[in-house]
Amino acid sequence: MLDRNGPRPLYRQIKDLILGWVRSGEVTPGSRLPPERELGRRFGVSRHTVREAIAELEREGVLYRVQGSGTYVAHRRATLLRALVPEREWMIPLYEAETLYNRAHPSSPIHIEVRAVGRPRLRDELILAVAAGVAPDIALIDSVWLAELAHLKFLIPIDEAAPGWAEEFETDLLPGILQSNHHADGHLYGVQTEASASVIWYRRDLLAKVGLKGLASWADLLEAGHRLKRARRRLGISQYPIAFCGGMRGGETTTYQLLPLVWAVGEDLVVGTRPGLGAGTAAVLTDLEQLVHREGLASPQVVAFSWDEPRRLFSRGEVAIAFGGTYEKRPLQSMGKWSNREFQATVGMGMIPGREGEGASVLGGMVFTVLRQSGHPELAAEVLKLVASPELVESFCLRTGRVPSRTSVARKLNTDKHWFQREAESILARARPRPWSPYYSKLSIQFRLMVENALTQRLSPEQALTRARHGIEAVLAE
Repeated sequence: MLDRNGPRPLYRQIKDLILGWVRSGEVTPGSRLPPERELGRRFGVSRHTVREAIAELEREGVLYRVQGSGTYVAHRRATLLRALVPEREWMIPLYEAETLYNRAHPSSPIHIEVRAVGRPRLRDELILAVAAGVAPDIALIDSVWLAELAHLKFLIPIDEAAPGWAEEFETDLLPGILQSNHHADGHLYGVQTEASASVIWYRRDLLAKVGLKGLASWADLLEAGHRLKRARRRLGISQYPIAFCGGMRGGETTTYQLLPLVWAVGEDLVVGTRPGLGAGTAAVLTDLEQLVHREGLASPQVVAFSWDEPRRLFSRGEVAIAFGGTYEKRPLQSMGKWSNREFQATVGMGMIPGREGEGASVLGGMVFTVLRQSGHPELAAEVLKLVASPELVESFCLRTGRVPSRTSVARKLNTDKHWFQREAESILARARPRPWSPYYSKLSIQFRLMVENALTQRLSPEQALTRARHGIEAVLAE
């Protein structure tokens, strides 16, 4: 009955056959399927092929497993939940939560349909879906959007959907994460399972070859850049040893990477109801403009870099220093083809260096939310409770190289084996969240425009600063 030469995979054909048994009544709700090995003999395929077919039917709620007993036909079709995420790696914890939920509720299963749209498109896709009345049940968003989306009434408070659990979850969150997830109205609108901080990555091995160890200050960064540039042919790097996002094309990543430079001089995007950018910011813009145009340590193309271009250049060995975030550890390691031990020996990270010595870092991360348009908000909240369970948080962070948001999990991973999580946690403890404002996205655009205007030399640093202040004043006056 299988077409072994056709275009459809065998496991999909087996899935359709089993589904046909269910629909025809050949196997009834509550009945047990034959074991995988027996089905494999019947179809003339491997047990693995049968397992793939059953796993897909299990995710769709047609079948469910009972540990130690077997696979059964569900009594009813699964309730569909839709989720929107930026990248495919975020699908895994949702699928794991789906499996756990269905094991605990075999008579009322769920099926999560997850769509990954890419980080640059995520915010616009979500807003358009809400405007069209077709918002997903669950969306994974940047924590910095929480204030805006909560203010617009897009989200359901987690502490209303799952009150007892939310209180327990909050007591286990890292302090900075708790602060950045709370809205001004006192509600918790997001479930954050990991935390990230903006950092500067550097090649330990290449810095050692030019007689340096780390990057504690802006002066250290300049000195390292010059030494690396003079030795670039010997080291095999490009003529520009430093990379960062410096314009509008980098999106929020530009702000994430460069706002710490402003914090390091004691200024901010806003202070109260007024712009917080001043003379210190003008000095930072001058430093960046000189880094690109006078010192020639970073490419003039930084204004056109996409959000992930610095890490690509770093992992390919074209630059030795890159601004980025702790969330990039696994992609960097994978693209650079380093083992965990090689990565530890080869790559270093620290806070974004300040021009006066003391560095700074943005605290961030991605947050699971429940949309107000959800047709099943209680079920969506149950899924997020599972996604944020210590077991799934730990497995996700170990798989992706991220840092857990829950203190209980972070404490468990504070070992030599999990050296990266331990080092990243020490930076997270000193990092701070971006301004909590429903207008943050517009404020961030003004910051990025300011940086791009200075780095393209369309405006002087002072003129770029003045224009940004006027733009921020207009945003705050809305």
